[in-house]
Amino acid sequence: MRQFLTPQVWKQARQTVPHRRRQPRWDLQPLILVLLAMTWTAGDSESERFEAARGFYAMSYEGRKRPGKTLQGFQKALARLPVRQLWALAQGVRDEIERRYNECREIDGHKPYGCDGSRVECARVGELEARLGKGSKETAAPTAWVTAFVHLGSGLLWSWRIGKGDADERLHLRQMLALLPARALVVADAAYLGYELACAILRHDRSFLLRLSSKNRLYAKDNTPLEEWQEGLVYYLNFHLKFDGRFYKMSG
Repeated sequence: MRQFLTPQVWKQARQTVPHRRRQPRWDLQPLILVLLAMTWTAGDSESERFEAARGFYAMSYEGRKRPGKTLQGFQKALARLPVRQLWALAQGVRDEIERRYNECREIDGHKPYGCDGSRVECARVGELEARLGKGSKETAAPTAWVTAFVHLGSGLLWSWRIGKGDADERLHLRQMLALLPARALVVADAAYLGYELACAILRHDRSFLLRLSSKNRLYAKDNTPLEEWQEGLVYYLNFHLKFDGRFYKMSG
């Protein structure tokens, strides 16, 4: 964690909120580190995982001020945490990935980032059922849809979006385009085909490499037979109609 959550990253995150005269019981650093450690600690309950994670932090930073002792106080401090500090931390981690793995990630001047989505079943609790809804079947568990970018040079998670089980993964990708660095190459499967999405990627000055399915038709300028054609410039046309109230418009 110290490789990516450097002192400079913590400093940038703290600078996103006004300086407080009195230091809170739960400062930003112990709050985040205990939260991360709780995802890896063993315990039969949340309170047990909290105790183990808090102990890990206290042993790792013996010279620092001890954080709060109760799970309730930790949860209240977490609820008060400004979201812009979390965004600043996430951007700081991305900057560290960019700096540390700059040499192993470029291919012919492009920086490849893989994108894909997946549906995840969640626990059958009332709040999740109310917020996420159910899956395709009435008896299914509540589901969430996760769309994520992965830094292909290192295999590290870069950014992600979470929505309901019927979320639009193309929309998720468009929302994350601004988080990609310059000269990024979006690598994705055939689920991300579409003229509007391709235009959105190009408007952000990014490139894309998308897998086509057998249903897609490609058009070449020459008349080389398909069985002899190997490489060259082709065109992909995807026409569709839009109705604006008076007549249909065709785009592609």
